[in-house]
Amino acid sequence: MPVVPTTGYSQAEDALNLARALVNDSAGVVFTDTPLLNSAYRGLQRELAENSVSVLVEQQDIELDVNSDTGATNLEISDVSSPQLPADCLMPHMLWERATPNTTDTFVPMEKFMSGGGMLNLQPSSYLRLWEWREDKINLIGATQSITVRVRYEKVLPLLVLGTDPVQIRSATDALGFATAALAARSRGARALAADLLGSAQTAVENLINRYVRPEQTKGRRRKPYSYHRRIVYL
Repeated sequence: MPVVPTTGYSQAEDALNLARALVNDSAGVVFTDTPLLNSAYRGLQRELAENSVSVLVEQQDIELDVNSDTGATNLEISDVSSPQLPADCLMPHMLWERATPNTTDTFVPMEKFMSGGGMLNLQPSSYLRLWEWREDKINLIGATQSITVRVRYEKVLPLLVLGTDPVQIRSATDALGFATAALAARSRGARALAADLLGSAQTAVENLINRYVRPEQTKGRRRKPYSYHRRIVYL
């Protein structure tokens, strides 16, 4: 009796089995580990992020309390601050704020400071108002009351370690399997096979991107392949 999947995510082993079949190692005698799969996984995440696919977007609320010594909230949210950035945060996209005690209020968008240099030298007020992303941290002016910051950010998916680990990108088995096989073939010096597999991987990635972005637009699009070169015709 077939096993009914309990989630829409495939498993790491599905992509690994496809990659092994493509490099003629179905028994897993040579190709047995996951580093190449994780390299393909990271590459797929970059492709999706560059095409604004929302599967890699996360949102989290962070509460900033007033420091009794300074009379204001922290001036940064980073990997070492308290509270700190979400562990899976690659970079923030948008920030909103709300006074923490006012749980019935709506979150108000904060303005991203993009003029270069350091953050404006302003005195803390009731709200944070501005933010900037620099040196892998969110820099703030500070506020004189506790503020809850809602951060929408691009996330990094956890590494695939076990064969049963879920691939947290739906319908990604072909894209990952072909890309992983291309990396394996190149590592063995089979450059022609690697190039062929890479082309199939890119097609699978483009199809996956199209499936994600099609509901968000009225006209389909297809990204130019890496091998595409604009031709100049001289008359």
